Amino acid sequence: MAHPSVSAPPKALSLGLMFVAVLALALNLRAAASSVGPLLAEIDQGMDIGGPALGLLTSLPGFIFGILGLFAVRIGKQFGISATLLLAAGALVFGIGLRAWVDNSWLFLALSIIGLTGIAVANVLMPAWIKIHGRSHTVALLTVYSVCVVAAGALGAAFTAPLAQYVSQVIDPDIGWRAALSFWGLLAIVPVVLWWVVTKRVGYDYPASATPARVPKKMFRSPAAWAMTAFFALQSTQVYVQFGWLPQMYRDAGVSANEAGLLLATTAIIGLVGSIIMPTVVDRAKHLWVWPVVFGALSAVGYVGLLVWPAQGRWLWAVALGIGGMAFATAIALIPARSVDHEITARLSGFVQPVGYILAGLGPMLVGMLYAAAQSWTTSLVVLLVLALLMATAGALAARDVKVDDQL
Repeated sequence: MAHPSVSAPPKALSLGLMFVAVLALALNLRAAASSVGPLLAEIDQGMDIGGPALGLLTSLPGFIFGILGLFAVRIGKQFGISATLLLAAGALVFGIGLRAWVDNSWLFLALSIIGLTGIAVANVLMPAWIKIHGRSHTVALLTVYSVCVVAAGALGAAFTAPLAQYVSQVIDPDIGWRAALSFWGLLAIVPVVLWWVVTKRVGYDYPASATPARVPKKMFRSPAAWAMTAFFALQSTQVYVQFGWLPQMYRDAGVSANEAGLLLATTAIIGLVGSIIMPTVVDRAKHLWVWPVVFGALSAVGYVGLLVWPAQGRWLWAVALGIGGMAFATAIALIPARSVDHEITARLSGFVQPVGYILAGLGPMLVGMLYAAAQSWTTSLVVLLVLALLMATAGALAARDVKVDDQL
């Protein structure tokens, strides 16, 4: 359905429906990525994917979130943001729900791309949707969104390996990992239903710019947008390297598969605290730059620990990396906080997240290549340490109190 020539103001939604719809979709936006790391060995064995394709699989979330996210704003403008989020949930059900049941490794990757495309579109459009519909509840909805996204990452990391083992023992050893992976796609049926209701109620809801004459076409003219992009890219690199490789780092240090998944889940769960507090902190703090610096420094501490004392101090490093992961909620909250006009918010989200994810997609692939070349994690961890320090610098710049609208 093409958008109407004149966009009427979207109909108001009840507070309950907004919160439930945001919660349900956000809970599905990381498990598809975090559920792969704990089962890399099983996927490799079951699909006979091989080294290069396995490295591509760990890098897919970042690349797809970036490349396909570039088109999210255009799709949202064509169909309306709510309708596009409905389509995104449907793609997640189809791609993630079916990928584990095919026997061809390239078809597995293709279905993964379909599912991750839905996540990519939702990543970009959800902050804009909240800005449009949230009204006085915008900060609260952003908090729910970032909390649930982080929680989804934790759930995917913690429960995928135990679920695979349970199905293998109770039903069939050959389908354990397949059932565990597809479970996270089937959960997306819930947001499909909820966003169908939302779409029917609000109709077409892409915002018309309040100041079209003053808005240039290119977001790259804003230094603040570039600072936010660098911050988002560097924190996303940390997240997706951890999703893809952190469990394997622990397993190579002698930690069991289940505990490795729990360690990754712990890292993600601690990020929940950041998701709860950081939208409010971003909205109110006078010296916001301090927070990204702390997050980057603690991430660096975690990587140093993994380098020198990986198994013995494993829970301490998980906590340090988890606090560093609070940078995600900070980066997301900065998008509506540093923009005023609704269309600028959509464009800023459509610039920061895709470009950031494309750069972040290189991280897991680079780590895999360095590990394959050196047969150890030393070089990879040194690189991650440097990236954590760069994240602190970029975050301090992104946290400056400027509006992208003014720079444009």
